[in-house]
Amino acid sequence: MTIRTAHRDALRLLFAIRAGAQPLNHADLPDEVGMFRGEARLWAFDFWIRNPDYMAAELLDLYSATGDAGWLASAESIFSNGEPDLRRVPMIRYFFGAFDRLDDALALLRSRDLVRITGVKSFDKVRETDFVLTTRGDSLCNTCLVEAPVLQWYADRAALVAKVAGDRGGAALKEAQYKRAAYAETTLGGIIPSIAAEVARRLAEIKATT
Repeated sequence: MTIRTAHRDALRLLFAIRAGAQPLNHADLPDEVGMFRGEARLWAFDFWIRNPDYMAAELLDLYSATGDAGWLASAESIFSNGEPDLRRVPMIRYFFGAFDRLDDALALLRSRDLVRITGVKSFDKVRETDFVLTTRGDSLCNTCLVEAPVLQWYADRAALVAKVAGDRGGAALKEAQYKRAAYAETTLGGIIPSIAAEVARRLAEIKATT
């Protein structure tokens, strides 16, 4: 299990925001390069990054639906690299799914102008929180990959999560995650349990027939 620090959380979120952001081209704000829409969507991304066994389950579903061997290879890689044990960072189940307080990590990103936090308001109520990736944030990701190649895993995994998520919003991604019984049946405030053993069995059964 990965040991948590605010700086590690911040880097993970930065790579997630970068991977899931829509490109921006503001003539008046040239230092803003991408927009990640929705706090619920960010939590959903974070859950799949922090729980590789649940990510593998999604990949196996995609393989079953499409027959694309790339999805199967990605799921197999997760287990061959021991990620369900080595990379897992547990999350609790709250009212609307997997949740964690990310204030400290986001504060680090915001204070260094790597990410700007904005949103959509209606009648003085925030209806959506969005995250703007700045050129400084984008450049830091590139610098990290050059100076600390071990961080490539975060970039690759965030990109894979973004590919699986597609253009789905936070509500749709949470709904997909709730389809896992272990996730949905976790008591409020409880830690969402690992499904590594279940997914490993499914992977072995699929491989035995391919």
